[in-house]
Amino acid sequence: MSSACGVREAVDAAAAVDRSGWSGAARSDDLVDLLAARERLDAVILVTARHVAKHDKTAKALDGGDITAAHAEIAAQAAKHREDHYPEHEDVILDAARELSPSGFRHVMAHWRNCCDAVKDHEDARTQIEDNYLDINRTFSSVGHLDGRFDPVSTKALIDVLDEMEPPDPCDGPTPPRTLAQRRAAALIRLATGDTPPPVSTDVIIDVDTLAGRQPSDLMDHCCELAGYGPISPALARTLACDAAIGRILMNGKSEVIDLGRRTRLVTPAQRRALGVRDHGCVEPGCTAPAHWCDGHHITHWTNHGPTDMTNLELRCRRHHLLQHQRDLDAKMTRRE
Repeated sequence: MSSACGVREAVDAAAAVDRSGWSGAARSDDLVDLLAARERLDAVILVTARHVAKHDKTAKALDGGDITAAHAEIAAQAAKHREDHYPEHEDVILDAARELSPSGFRHVMAHWRNCCDAVKDHEDARTQIEDNYLDINRTFSSVGHLDGRFDPVSTKALIDVLDEMEPPDPCDGPTPPRTLAQRRAAALIRLATGDTPPPVSTDVIIDVDTLAGRQPSDLMDHCCELAGYGPISPALARTLACDAAIGRILMNGKSEVIDLGRRTRLVTPAQRRALGVRDHGCVEPGCTAPAHWCDGHHITHWTNHGPTDMTNLELRCRRHHLLQHQRDLDAKMTRRE
Protein backbone atom coordinates (compact mmCIF):
# COMPACT_ATOMS: atom_id res chain seq x y z
CA MET A 1 0.00 0.00 0.00
CA SER A 2 1.38 3.44 -0.92
CA SER A 3 1.88 6.13 1.68
CA ALA A 4 -0.66 8.33 -0.16
CA CYS A 5 -3.33 5.62 0.23
CA GLY A 6 -2.42 5.27 3.88
CA VAL A 7 -2.81 9.01 4.42
CA ARG A 8 -6.22 9.04 2.73
CA GLU A 9 -7.41 6.15 4.88
CA ALA A 10 -6.16 7.89 8.04
CA VAL A 11 -7.96 11.11 7.07
CA ASP A 12 -11.18 9.24 6.24
CA ALA A 13 -11.01 7.36 9.53
CA ALA A 14 -10.46 10.58 11.51
CA ALA A 15 -13.35 12.29 9.70
CA ALA A 16 -15.70 9.36 10.39
CA VAL A 17 -15.26 9.50 14.17
CA ASP A 18 -18.39 10.62 16.03
CA ARG A 19 -17.21 13.20 18.59
CA SER A 20 -20.64 14.42 19.63
CA GLY A 21 -20.50 12.77 23.04
CA TRP A 22 -16.90 13.68 23.80
CA SER A 23 -15.94 15.91 26.68
CA GLY A 24 -14.23 19.22 26.11
CA ALA A 25 -10.89 17.78 27.31
CA ALA A 26 -11.17 14.81 24.95
CA ARG A 27 -11.96 17.14 22.03
CA SER A 28 -8.94 19.29 22.90
CA ASP A 29 -6.64 16.26 23.05
CA ASP A 30 -7.97 15.01 19.71
CA LEU A 31 -7.43 18.43 18.14
CA VAL A 32 -3.82 18.50 19.37
CA ASP A 33 -3.23 15.05 17.84
CA LEU A 34 -4.79 16.08 14.53
CA LEU A 35 -2.76 19.28 14.35
CA ALA A 36 0.44 17.34 15.09
CA ALA A 37 -0.43 14.87 12.33
CA ARG A 38 -1.06 17.75 9.92
CA GLU A 39 2.32 19.27 10.79
CA ARG A 40 4.05 15.97 10.03
CA LEU A 41 2.16 15.67 6.74
CA ASP A 42 3.03 19.27 5.81
CA ALA A 43 6.69 18.51 6.52
CA VAL A 44 6.62 15.44 4.26
CA ILE A 45 4.94 17.41 1.46
CA LEU A 46 7.47 20.24 1.78
CA VAL A 47 10.47 17.89 1.72
CA THR A 48 9.10 16.03 -1.31
CA ALA A 49 8.26 19.24 -3.19
CA ARG A 50 11.74 20.66 -2.58
CA HIS A 51 13.37 17.40 -3.64
CA VAL A 52 11.42 17.22 -6.91
CA ALA A 53 12.10 20.89 -7.64
CA LYS A 54 15.86 20.40 -7.20
CA HIS A 55 16.15 17.32 -9.46
CA ASP A 56 14.93 17.70 -13.04
CA LYS A 57 15.04 14.00 -13.92
CA THR A 58 12.90 13.11 -10.92
CA ALA A 59 10.48 15.93 -11.74
CA LYS A 60 10.13 14.73 -15.37
CA ALA A 61 9.58 11.13 -14.26
CA LEU A 62 6.86 12.22 -11.84
CA ASP A 63 5.24 14.57 -14.37
CA GLY A 64 5.28 11.87 -17.05
CA GLY A 65 3.71 9.27 -14.81
CA ASP A 66 6.81 7.04 -14.81
CA ILE A 67 6.87 7.16 -11.01
CA THR A 68 4.16 7.92 -8.45
CA ALA A 69 4.03 10.59 -5.76
CA ALA A 70 4.68 7.81 -3.26
CA HIS A 71 7.95 6.96 -5.04
CA ALA A 72 8.96 10.63 -5.00
CA GLU A 73 8.17 10.90 -1.29
CA ILE A 74 10.26 7.80 -0.46
CA ALA A 75 13.19 9.12 -2.52
CA ALA A 76 12.95 12.53 -0.86
CA GLN A 77 12.94 11.08 2.65
CA ALA A 78 15.94 8.83 1.90
CA ALA A 79 17.88 11.71 0.33
CA LYS A 80 17.35 14.01 3.30
CA HIS A 81 20.82 15.02 4.61
CA ARG A 82 22.32 12.99 1.72
CA GLU A 83 21.56 15.42 -1.12
CA ASP A 84 25.14 15.45 -2.41
CA HIS A 85 24.91 11.77 -3.39
CA TYR A 86 21.48 11.80 -5.04
CA PRO A 87 22.35 13.37 -8.44
CA GLU A 88 25.15 10.85 -8.97
CA HIS A 89 22.73 7.93 -8.55
CA GLU A 90 19.51 9.54 -9.79
CA ASP A 91 19.28 7.43 -12.97
CA VAL A 92 19.68 4.15 -11.07
CA ILE A 93 17.18 5.28 -8.43
CA LEU A 94 14.57 6.24 -11.03
CA ASP A 95 15.05 2.94 -12.89
CA ALA A 96 14.29 1.14 -9.63
CA ALA A 97 11.23 3.34 -9.00
CA ARG A 98 9.85 2.54 -12.46
CA GLU A 99 10.19 -1.20 -11.89
CA LEU A 100 9.12 -1.56 -8.27
CA SER A 101 6.06 -0.91 -6.17
CA PRO A 102 6.44 1.76 -3.48
CA SER A 103 6.93 -1.01 -0.90
CA GLY A 104 9.76 -2.62 -2.87
CA PHE A 105 11.24 0.76 -3.72
CA ARG A 106 11.33 1.64 -0.01
CA HIS A 107 13.67 -1.33 0.60
CA VAL A 108 15.95 -0.22 -2.26
CA MET A 109 16.16 3.32 -0.91
CA ALA A 110 16.84 2.06 2.61
CA HIS A 111 19.83 0.17 1.18
CA TRP A 112 20.95 3.26 -0.76
CA ARG A 113 20.63 5.44 2.36
CA ASN A 114 22.77 3.02 4.39
CA CYS A 115 25.41 3.00 1.65
CA CYS A 116 25.45 6.81 1.62
CA ASP A 117 25.95 6.87 5.37
CA ALA A 118 28.76 4.31 5.08
CA VAL A 119 30.49 6.45 2.43
CA LYS A 120 30.28 9.48 4.71
CA ASP A 121 31.66 7.35 7.51
CA HIS A 122 34.69 6.50 5.35
CA GLU A 123 35.10 10.13 4.30
CA ASP A 124 35.08 11.25 7.93
CA ALA A 125 37.56 8.53 8.97
CA ARG A 126 39.91 9.40 6.08
CA THR A 127 39.69 13.09 7.01
CA GLN A 128 40.66 12.21 10.58
CA ILE A 129 43.87 10.60 9.28
CA GLU A 130 44.63 13.27 6.69
CA ASP A 131 44.28 15.96 9.37
CA ASN A 132 46.99 14.45 11.60
CA TYR A 133 49.81 16.88 12.34
CA LEU A 134 52.64 17.51 14.77
CA ASP A 135 54.13 20.97 15.24
CA ILE A 136 57.42 21.40 17.10
CA ASN A 137 58.19 25.01 18.02
CA ARG A 138 61.37 26.30 19.64
CA THR A 139 61.23 29.21 22.08
CA PHE A 140 63.88 31.92 22.50
CA SER A 141 65.38 29.83 25.30
CA SER A 142 65.57 26.83 22.91
CA VAL A 143 62.87 24.91 24.79
CA GLY A 144 60.69 22.89 22.45
CA HIS A 145 56.88 22.96 22.56
CA LEU A 146 54.84 20.25 20.80
CA ASP A 147 51.34 20.68 19.49
CA GLY A 148 49.56 18.04 17.46
CA ARG A 149 46.43 16.17 16.51
CA PHE A 150 46.08 12.47 15.75
CA ASP A 151 43.26 10.18 14.71
CA PRO A 152 41.89 7.87 17.46
CA VAL A 153 43.82 4.74 16.40
CA SER A 154 47.14 6.59 16.17
CA THR A 155 46.48 8.27 19.52
CA LYS A 156 45.72 4.95 21.21
CA ALA A 157 48.82 3.33 19.70
CA LEU A 158 51.04 6.22 20.84
CA ILE A 159 49.62 6.16 24.37
CA ASP A 160 50.06 2.39 24.66
CA VAL A 161 53.69 2.46 23.48
CA LEU A 162 54.74 5.42 25.63
CA ASP A 163 53.06 4.09 28.77
CA GLU A 164 54.57 0.64 28.25
CA MET A 165 58.06 2.10 27.82
CA GLU A 166 57.86 4.26 30.95
CA PRO A 167 55.66 2.62 33.62
CA PRO A 168 54.82 4.40 36.87
CA ASP A 169 57.74 5.01 39.23
CA PRO A 170 57.72 3.40 42.70
CA CYS A 171 56.25 5.64 45.37
CA ASP A 172 58.94 4.66 47.90
CA GLY A 173 61.90 5.47 45.66
CA PRO A 174 64.70 7.95 46.41
CA THR A 175 62.99 10.63 44.29
CA PRO A 176 59.34 11.57 43.95
CA PRO A 177 57.52 9.65 41.20
CA ARG A 178 57.21 11.40 37.86
CA THR A 179 53.86 12.54 36.54
CA LEU A 180 52.20 10.75 33.64
CA ALA A 181 53.12 13.65 31.33
CA GLN A 182 56.78 13.47 32.40
CA ARG A 183 56.94 9.72 31.81
CA ARG A 184 55.40 10.04 28.35
CA ALA A 185 57.89 12.78 27.44
CA ALA A 186 60.78 10.55 28.50
CA ALA A 187 59.40 7.63 26.49
CA LEU A 188 59.03 9.80 23.38
CA ILE A 189 62.68 10.82 23.62
CA ARG A 190 63.67 7.16 24.00
CA LEU A 191 61.79 6.39 20.79
CA ALA A 192 63.52 9.25 18.98
CA THR A 193 66.97 8.14 20.14
CA GLY A 194 66.58 4.56 19.00
CA ASP A 195 64.76 2.41 21.55
CA THR A 196 62.59 -0.26 19.94
CA PRO A 197 58.96 0.18 20.97
CA PRO A 198 57.48 -2.75 22.88
CA PRO A 199 54.82 -4.90 21.24
CA VAL A 200 51.34 -3.70 22.16
CA SER A 201 47.92 -4.87 21.04
CA THR A 202 44.91 -2.73 20.25
CA ASP A 203 41.51 -4.34 20.74
CA VAL A 204 38.53 -3.10 18.75
CA ILE A 205 35.11 -3.98 20.18
CA ILE A 206 32.49 -3.99 17.42
CA ASP A 207 29.27 -5.92 17.09
CA VAL A 208 28.74 -8.07 14.01
CA ASP A 209 25.90 -5.90 12.68
CA THR A 210 28.01 -2.73 12.73
CA LEU A 211 30.95 -4.58 11.15
CA ALA A 212 28.69 -5.73 8.32
CA GLY A 213 27.29 -2.19 7.82
CA ARG A 214 23.90 -2.92 9.41
CA GLN A 215 22.10 -1.13 12.22
CA PRO A 216 23.27 -2.64 15.53
CA SER A 217 20.64 -4.72 17.31
CA ASP A 218 21.41 -3.29 20.76
CA LEU A 219 22.04 0.46 20.81
CA MET A 220 22.86 0.33 24.54
CA ASP A 221 25.76 -2.08 24.11
CA HIS A 222 29.20 -1.68 22.52
CA CYS A 223 28.87 -0.47 18.94
CA CYS A 224 32.39 0.34 17.82
CA GLU A 225 35.24 1.42 20.08
CA LEU A 226 38.88 0.96 20.94
CA ALA A 227 39.11 -0.94 24.21
CA GLY A 228 40.33 1.37 26.94
CA TYR A 229 40.08 4.47 24.74
CA GLY A 230 36.64 5.18 23.31
CA PRO A 231 34.46 5.24 20.17
CA ILE A 232 35.93 5.17 16.67
CA SER A 233 34.44 5.21 13.20
CA PRO A 234 33.03 1.83 12.03
CA ALA A 235 34.78 2.52 8.70
CA LEU A 236 38.12 2.67 10.49
CA ALA A 237 37.31 -0.54 12.38
CA ARG A 238 36.48 -2.37 9.14
CA THR A 239 39.75 -1.13 7.65
CA LEU A 240 41.73 -2.36 10.65
CA ALA A 241 40.00 -5.74 10.34
CA CYS A 242 41.63 -6.24 6.93
CA ASP A 243 45.01 -6.85 8.61
CA ALA A 244 44.49 -7.82 12.23
CA ALA A 245 44.31 -10.61 14.73
CA ILE A 246 40.63 -11.52 14.88
CA GLY A 247 39.20 -13.17 17.98
CA ARG A 248 35.74 -14.41 18.90
CA ILE A 249 33.96 -13.65 22.16
CA LEU A 250 30.37 -14.88 22.46
CA MET A 251 28.33 -13.26 25.22
CA ASN A 252 25.14 -14.20 27.04
CA GLY A 253 23.86 -10.71 27.72
CA LYS A 254 26.40 -8.06 28.67
CA SER A 255 28.34 -9.85 31.40
CA GLU A 256 28.55 -13.62 30.85
CA VAL A 257 31.21 -14.93 28.47
CA ILE A 258 30.05 -18.27 27.08
CA ASP A 259 32.75 -18.88 24.45
CA LEU A 260 36.20 -17.42 23.87
CA GLY A 261 37.78 -18.25 20.53
CA ARG A 262 41.51 -18.22 19.87
CA ARG A 263 42.85 -15.25 17.94
CA THR A 264 43.61 -15.86 14.28
CA ARG A 265 45.77 -13.43 12.32
CA LEU A 266 44.36 -12.77 8.88
CA VAL A 267 47.62 -11.73 7.19
CA THR A 268 50.51 -13.90 8.33
CA PRO A 269 54.05 -12.55 8.95
CA ALA A 270 55.24 -14.52 5.91
CA GLN A 271 52.59 -12.91 3.74
CA ARG A 272 53.56 -9.48 5.08
CA ARG A 273 57.17 -10.07 4.01
CA ALA A 274 56.07 -11.33 0.60
CA LEU A 275 53.79 -8.32 0.10
CA GLY A 276 56.70 -6.01 0.96
CA VAL A 277 58.88 -7.68 -1.66
CA ARG A 278 56.14 -7.66 -4.29
CA ASP A 279 54.47 -4.25 -3.73
CA HIS A 280 57.42 -2.38 -2.13
CA GLY A 281 54.91 -0.05 -0.47
CA CYS A 282 51.45 1.44 -0.95
CA VAL A 283 50.03 0.44 -4.34
CA GLU A 284 48.05 3.68 -4.76
CA PRO A 285 49.47 5.48 -7.81
CA GLY A 286 51.70 8.35 -6.71
CA CYS A 287 51.93 7.24 -3.07
CA THR A 288 55.45 6.70 -1.72
CA ALA A 289 54.55 5.19 1.68
CA PRO A 290 57.00 2.34 2.45
CA ALA A 291 55.85 -1.21 3.18
CA HIS A 292 56.23 -0.97 6.96
CA TRP A 293 53.75 1.92 7.03
CA CYS A 294 51.09 -0.08 5.19
CA ASP A 295 48.16 -2.37 6.00
CA GLY A 296 47.48 -5.62 4.21
CA HIS A 297 44.28 -4.85 2.28
CA HIS A 298 41.86 -7.57 1.17
CA ILE A 299 40.80 -6.69 -2.40
CA THR A 300 37.62 -8.69 -1.80
CA HIS A 301 36.98 -8.10 1.90
CA TRP A 302 37.13 -11.11 4.20
CA THR A 303 33.59 -10.37 5.43
CA ASN A 304 32.52 -11.04 1.82
CA HIS A 305 34.44 -14.35 1.91
CA GLY A 306 37.54 -12.93 0.23
CA PRO A 307 40.50 -15.30 0.75
CA THR A 308 43.61 -14.28 2.65
CA ASP A 309 46.06 -15.20 -0.08
CA MET A 310 48.54 -13.21 -2.14
CA THR A 311 46.23 -12.84 -5.14
CA ASN A 312 43.64 -11.10 -2.94
CA LEU A 313 46.07 -8.95 -0.90
CA GLU A 314 47.88 -5.70 -1.53
CA LEU A 315 49.69 -3.10 0.56
CA ARG A 316 47.99 0.22 1.24
CA CYS A 317 48.88 3.02 3.63
CA ARG A 318 46.14 3.78 6.14
CA ARG A 319 44.90 6.83 4.20
CA HIS A 320 44.63 5.00 0.88
CA HIS A 321 43.34 1.86 2.59
CA LEU A 322 40.31 3.83 3.77
CA LEU A 323 40.02 5.46 0.36
CA GLN A 324 39.82 2.06 -1.35
CA HIS A 325 37.11 0.87 1.05
CA GLN A 326 35.21 4.06 0.19
CA ARG A 327 35.60 3.37 -3.55
CA ASP A 328 34.22 -0.14 -3.03
CA LEU A 329 31.18 1.36 -1.30
CA ASP A 330 30.74 3.91 -4.10
CA ALA A 331 30.70 1.06 -6.61
CA LYS A 332 28.22 -0.87 -4.47
CA MET A 333 25.86 2.11 -4.40
CA THR A 334 25.53 2.09 -8.19
CA ARG A 335 24.33 -1.54 -8.13
CA ARG A 336 20.85 -2.52 -7.05
CA GLU A 337 20.97 -5.63 -4.86
